[in-house]
Amino acid sequence: MSATSQVILGVVFLTFGCAIYLLFRTKTLNIYQWCSLLGLSKFIDYARAWLSDWNIPDFVRYSLPDGLYCAAYILIIDAIWKDQDSLIKHLVIALVPLVTITSEIFQYFRLVKGTFDLYDLLFYSVPLIAYYIHKYYFKFNLKFKDYEKVFYDNGSDSNLCHRFRS
Repeated sequence: MSATSQVILGVVFLTFGCAIYLLFRTKTLNIYQWCSLLGLSKFIDYARAWLSDWNIPDFVRYSLPDGLYCAAYILIIDAIWKDQDSLIKHLVIALVPLVTITSEIFQYFRLVKGTFDLYDLLFYSVPLIAYYIHKYYFKFNLKFKDYEKVFYDNGSDSNLCHRFRS
């Protein structure tokens, strides 16, 4: 996926996360004040009234937006450092997801204030896990395809010796 595509997908994830907050969460969140400053209050109130009969699951209302924000962060940071594969890049990519995951685990043990939620933990973890599975699956898969090109030509083992002689 190109860096531009990653940024676009990241913005889409941010947009959906914000939309869930704006349409289904309480109006005491800071995002409502920001929207008010932008003159969007009437539009948001209309949309909330139109969707008021929708009964969405709590995990969608409370946990999914955070997972979408986490995924957006990972995609955008990866896009910024697209051509690098350094330790610093991976530390920065993992920073926000690991802080949120650690915070959620600490809530479980009552080491930090808050209410532990398994869905939160899941939605914080999945984007990071999916990123590394995707990244290393394709890295391994490409190496395997190179191996196939060297050792097999058109699926025939007979070309193995020919490749090494030339």
